[in-house]
Amino acid sequence: KMQQIINSIKTSGYDADRFTLSISLPISLSIREHSLWLYYEKEGKEILEGKLKKEDIVPLKQIWKYIYPHNVTSEVGLIHESGDTADFFVELVIQWEKDEIEMQVMERLCPKEYKERAKKTNVYNMGVYSRQGVDNSLGSVSHTKFMEEFSVPPPVPDTPFQLDFRMSRSSIWLGGRYCKYTRELPQTPWLIKGVRKCFSSVEELIGDKVKEFLDCEQVKFLASGREDVDVRMLGSGRPFAFECVNSKKTKLSQSDFEDLTKLINDHHKAVQVNSLALVSKSSIKRLKQGEEEKRKQYTALCITKDPYELENIKKLEEFKDLVLKQETPIRVLHRRANAIRDKIVHSMTVTQLNSTLFKLGVISSAGTYIKELVHGDFERTKPNLCSILGVDTDILALDVTEVFLEWPLVEKEA
Repeated sequence: KMQQIINSIKTSGYDADRFTLSISLPISLSIREHSLWLYYEKEGKEILEGKLKKEDIVPLKQIWKYIYPHNVTSEVGLIHESGDTADFFVELVIQWEKDEIEMQVMERLCPKEYKERAKKTNVYNMGVYSRQGVDNSLGSVSHTKFMEEFSVPPPVPDTPFQLDFRMSRSSIWLGGRYCKYTRELPQTPWLIKGVRKCFSSVEELIGDKVKEFLDCEQVKFLASGREDVDVRMLGSGRPFAFECVNSKKTKLSQSDFEDLTKLINDHHKAVQVNSLALVSKSSIKRLKQGEEEKRKQYTALCITKDPYELENIKKLEEFKDLVLKQETPIRVLHRRANAIRDKIVHSMTVTQLNSTLFKLGVISSAGTYIKELVHGDFERTKPNLCSILGVDTDILALDVTEVFLEWPLVEKEA
């Protein structure tokens, strides 16, 4: 099995130069080790007394670390690192089909504790049983009680152990900006009752190519806000990032970024990316800050029910930092709680097109609903263009023309 692991590492395709080799053992081994110690304590008390303590025994995992990583390192040509410093992990997994059954003895030894653990699987993300948890629990169980519930010494396993191994890589984060030049594409897959409403999405058109290029197991999409299906994203684009899970390719040159950009942009002309770069996990929070805190710029094509006077609509340009009271729009009530939120329109510009059409430029705080700013959403947004201009006004088309956020944040080398 070790030679199989060595061969797999050599041919895996991971571009790592360092790795961590570890071993995963059945958790029930902790119970068996405890049982064996109790047996030695009872049968060999005279021999062990004053010479050997339980904490003096070297754990099996530690013995593994002393022997095998060095042997594998010399074969695969990678530097071995312990702990969390490496980003490429190779794990030998030893499984036993009766591990879970044998672990149930803990529910009899510590019924209150493990009954509570079973109720809180969301807290104990490693499962009801963990090696550290079992070791801690056994420390408070009397020898008598333990021997009532479990054989001392432990029974010989009646089924063989299964050996497997797995390789994984720490996630990397790819940042960039995207432009969307169509009014028929959602940002993320649009499904209603399991039925797809559009052929694809921004997430898929970019993510599929990222996954292909980096040879990832999975990609997870994040963005600083979102535009509606019928809204274009122009200018320098919307900031986004992908968490690339278990990526085989992580060392990217400028040429790689150029190739990946071309691969994505050639895939579909409606979605184009720029400024691709690797970013740190800690910088991802900036995307959420941009979603809620930064300014955005829009251009809207507006129409009035009756002909307007240019002087009348030009007064919109006089407003600075206009505070809106925006109740959750009717169109998004199905996915967002109803509430009244304060939003700020920093400035507006107006360009006359004809007697009923005009182009509206808006710079506002992030999260402002521009469509509702125009038509009012049955007075759920106050003030709105209808109330300000004194004429029914609606919106025909909307573009996001800029998201004012420094992104991607590329860490400078020391």
